Amino acid sequence: MPAPTKIYFSQVASSVWKDWVQVVNVDYEESKVLAVARNEKGETVWSGEKQLGPFQAWSIPIEPVSEKQELALTVSSDRGIVGERHCHLETQVLAFPGAAPEMKDVGRRLFFPEIRPKTAEWFRILNLGSSPALVNIIVRDTNGVPVKQFSANPINPQCFASFTDETVVDVYGTMEMISTQTILSERHLHYGEDIKGVAVGQLGQPLDVSPIPVKIHFAQIAAGAWGDWVKVINVGNEESKLLAVARDENGQTVWTNEKSLRSFSDWVVPVDPVAAKQDLSLTIMSDKQVVGERHCHLQTEVLPFPGAAPEMGTAGRRLFFPELIAGSYDFFRVQNVTDQTALVNAIVRDTNGIITKQISGQIPPFGFWTLRDEDTANTQGTMEMLSTQTVVGERHLHYGQQYHPGVAIGQLGQVLEY
Repeated sequence: MPAPTKIYFSQVASSVWKDWVQVVNVDYEESKVLAVARNEKGETVWSGEKQLGPFQAWSIPIEPVSEKQELALTVSSDRGIVGERHCHLETQVLAFPGAAPEMKDVGRRLFFPEIRPKTAEWFRILNLGSSPALVNIIVRDTNGVPVKQFSANPINPQCFASFTDETVVDVYGTMEMISTQTILSERHLHYGEDIKGVAVGQLGQPLDVSPIPVKIHFAQIAAGAWGDWVKVINVGNEESKLLAVARDENGQTVWTNEKSLRSFSDWVVPVDPVAAKQDLSLTIMSDKQVVGERHCHLQTEVLPFPGAAPEMGTAGRRLFFPELIAGSYDFFRVQNVTDQTALVNAIVRDTNGIITKQISGQIPPFGFWTLRDEDTANTQGTMEMLSTQTVVGERHLHYGQQYHPGVAIGQLGQVLEY
């Protein structure tokens, strides 16, 4: 699968919020890159161009443009491109990948596995289509019962709309968006008093992929003081039977649990106590379609990850991480989701695309492999992973003192080849 040549960021925030956006040419030839920022009406308010060598990165100077107005950002290239955006205010940092149809994180039917009461929820929808988008939004409780349904005002092409939890109602459950055009949507969760001053971001998970997965993977359930919250939802129209399997780094099963779920009801998987003394991975299997989300947390550090699957574009044989940051602590977990041994080569490059280090590992069937900051030589740049089998890769960034101390963000490796 070729990398996309156009990626989207549905928000560049205004006012006191700051945005950092980095894009990377993932081709072996030089690329010409065009960044275009548009306002809520779809009007172009800024553009910038850059030539990038192979695997070179560009931190787009978009921030001053959005000081007084909210924007969306589209980045186009004549070669394959990926990107990442961090939106931050003090201890609140939200991370999003550059989205594209090829990356399977946009669509006409998007799903958010969690909405949460007594917090501040914020949603942005960007219309990527050529006609106005009519978007119907369905809010359900944890039992799958619709508690509210509403429609956003028509969103014109290349325009965006936003709404908050005041529109959603204060409910614990899920949200589904059904659109007449391809859309991109992001959710910002600003925690309440339970984890004050912390925020996480997630993109809506596409349900118009074919097929929707019946097996999803979480590459890590953390040991020690870290806590894990994992929620899965039956997004089929009939009752489902689910099996949760936790495995150690050698792929050996150490725990299983089963659950029956009604349509669109959820299950908070009780796996956290099992991982008290050792890191695990978690796989959820179902006889109906399933999606999920995991939050890994320790005090003010909260890392969110979607349940990964090849069908969702989040598991594959070539993964790319658009950022490594010097002066902070990077942690990578790679899970082999097949029954064959995976040989993985990790390539570390600086921001100019120069290879600074390569690390190889062998992962047993259903096992996992961990890379730490010491392995990547604390490089400012990017990481690519090439595998002989399908893998899921997580990156945990724990900010250093010069950035956002006490804050962590998580991202899955972006899949460039299945």
